[in-house]
Amino acid sequence: MLNKKSYFISRTVGGIANSLFSMVFIWWLQISTKSSFIVGIAEAIFSTTAALSIFYGPIIDRYSFKKTSYYSMLVQTVFLFATTAAVYQFNKSYILALICAGVVSICDEFFNPADRAILKETVADEQELNNLISKVSSIDQFVNIAGTVFSGLLLTWLISANVMLICSLLSLISLVFLFYALKEVKNRVPQEARPKYYKQIFSGYKFIKNNQFLNHYFWSSILYSFVTPAMTILLPRIAQRSGKASFYSMFYICFMLGFIIGATIAGKLTVRINTIGFTWLSSAIPLILMIFFSNSWLIFMGLIFLFGLMTSIHNILAESMIQITSNDEVLGRVLTTIRTSTSIGGPISSIAAGILLDNSGETVLILACGFIILVSGFNIFRAIGKTA
Repeated sequence: MLNKKSYFISRTVGGIANSLFSMVFIWWLQISTKSSFIVGIAEAIFSTTAALSIFYGPIIDRYSFKKTSYYSMLVQTVFLFATTAAVYQFNKSYILALICAGVVSICDEFFNPADRAILKETVADEQELNNLISKVSSIDQFVNIAGTVFSGLLLTWLISANVMLICSLLSLISLVFLFYALKEVKNRVPQEARPKYYKQIFSGYKFIKNNQFLNHYFWSSILYSFVTPAMTILLPRIAQRSGKASFYSMFYICFMLGFIIGATIAGKLTVRINTIGFTWLSSAIPLILMIFFSNSWLIFMGLIFLFGLMTSIHNILAESMIQITSNDEVLGRVLTTIRTSTSIGGPISSIAAGILLDNSGETVLILACGFIILVSGFNIFRAIGKTA
C-alpha cells in the first residue's frame, strides 16, 4: 500500500528540485554563453524528450511501475549531480552539460507516467483516484510557484553551480522518501507474452483509437498543444510592454494559483465527459477577454487566474478519465502517447507565436488560441454517450 505521507513529501521535494533545475540551468546557459542559440538548443532538447514519449510507453509497461518510478528517479538524481559537476569543473563543456540535462529530462518523462500509473494501482475506487490526482496536481503547481520564487532568491546570493547542487541534493532527498512511499506497494507482474518493442510503440494509440473518449481527447490534445507554448511567448511580451519585469512573474503566479484552486475543485467533482468539455470550452472566455483588458493589469491577472482555474479542472478530470477508461496492461503506453499528443505542437507553436506577435500583434495570437480551444473543446463533447 502507498505511504501517502512519504509520497507527498517526495513529490513536493522532487518537484521543487525539477522546477529549480529547469530555471537555473537555462539561466546558467544564458549568462555563460550569452547565446540564444545555445539556450534554444536546450529548450528544443526538453521539448523533444516530451514529444517522443510515445516511444517510452512499451518500456514502461514491460516492467513494474514501481521499479520504473524508482529507477528513473535514481538515474535522474545521478545525472543531476553529473550536470552540476559539469558546471563546476568543466565551465566551457556545454555539450556535456546539455547531454546530462537531456538525460535528466528523459528520466522525468519515464517517471511521470509510471508514477501516475502507481496511483491507479493503490486506490479503491474512481473518486479516490480523482482526489489523489487533484492533490498531486496541486502539489505540482505549488512547487512550480516555489521554484519560481526560490530560483530568484537563490540566484541573488549564490552562483548557478551552487543552486544546481542544491537541486541535486533535493532530488536525493526525494528519492529516499519515494523509496519509503513505495516500500509496501507490490510490484506489478508484467504479461508473460511480450511482443517485440517496435510492435508495441503504437499499441497505445491503437487502444486510444478504439475508445471514443480517448480518441477525441487525443486529437483535442494535439490542437491544445499549440496553445500553451503560445501563451508562454505571449505573457512576457505583454509584461515587457508594461516596462515592468515583475509583471511576468506575477502573471505566472496567477496562473498557477488558479491551477491549484482548480485542482481542489476538480477533486470534489464527479468525472464526466460533459464536465470536461464544459470547462475546456469555458477556458476560452477569460483568454479572449484578455484582448480588451491587456492594459488593465489587475483585471488581466484575474483573467489569467480564471484561465488557470478552468484549465486545471479539465486537465485533472481528463487525466482521471484516461486512467479509468484504460486497461492496466497498456496504461503506460496510453499515458505516454497522450503525453506526446500534448507536447507535439510545442516547437511549431513557439515559432508561429513569435512570428504572429512580431507581425500581427497580440490580438491575432489570442484569437487564434481561443479558436483552437473552442474547436478542441467541441470535439470533446462529441464523445459524450459513446465511451467504451
